[in-house]
Amino acid sequence: MPPWTVLNSRACRAFYLTPHVMENFLENNPKFLKQHFYNLINGYAGNIDLRLAAEYMLDSSFDSHLENRENKPLTIADDHLLVETSYLNPPLNFHQTIQKIKQKGYRIILAHPERYLYMDRNDYRKLKADGFLFFQLNLLSPTGYYGKQVRENAEYLLKNDFYTFTGTDIHNLEFHRQAFNIKSLTAKLTDRINILIENNRQLLFN
Repeated sequence: MPPWTVLNSRACRAFYLTPHVMENFLENNPKFLKQHFYNLINGYAGNIDLRLAAEYMLDSSFDSHLENRENKPLTIADDHLLVETSYLNPPLNFHQTIQKIKQKGYRIILAHPERYLYMDRNDYRKLKADGFLFFQLNLLSPTGYYGKQVRENAEYLLKNDFYTFTGTDIHNLEFHRQAFNIKSLTAKLTDRINILIENNRQLLFN
């Protein structure tokens, strides 16, 4: 369950856990995930506010999740739907799918656009021209964890204020903790990331 993270300047206050929903994980429907989340919460004794959402792959199974009236998609803060695509190729009918999501009343958070190798700066601008779609930075990207190109994409998007939110893609905490030592961030980039963290906080706690 990779977490979509909300932090403040002192400590973690809340996490949205956002397990993947895609063709490879067909059992990950809202009913199944809510039951596992309930089991997790029952055994949790910490003081961090844990919440459940999901990260939806825009693949051939996505429409079935979007149109399911009995098990509506798991969202962040009621109406923000976290989505991702393949890293190498855009989904079929990408922009039509974005329109469908909007028509359902959801605001769209596009996870880690810096990692989509098929996107260029023109694609970033076109997607951001619509106020219903927000970019989410993967916190590991500007460290160089995913390679030079992804780091450069993340730095460009940060410097030009494309991002609104930030999160993580942590599947193994210890492994990823080491990754943050790959490249130290400049003070300017850190300041911009702190703005995104504050946006996270405002979204969840207002």
